[in-house]
Amino acid sequence: MKNLINYIIPILIMILVFRFFNYIMYFAIRFWYISIPLVLYLIYEFRKSRKRMKFKQDTKLDPEKEVKLKKEPIIEDDKKDQER
Repeated sequence: MKNLINYIIPILIMILVFRFFNYIMYFAIRFWYISIPLVLYLIYEFRKSRKRMKFKQDTKLDPEKEVKLKKEPIIEDDKKDQER
């Protein structure tokens, strides 16, 4: 009987440990499926904004404050005007 108890107790402890880790791993996998894409998106946005700020500092231009044309401009060629 003593040998049986010495065998069953470690088996029960291992079962409990594996069940606990299974529970933890279930939530860990769900966490990483959400957090990894979120972190990658945040890194992408941070780098994009950093490039935008660097562009503004280098050129002193702000693409978002740029005046948009309402209609297509007419491009006139001077060579054609001189031939006429």
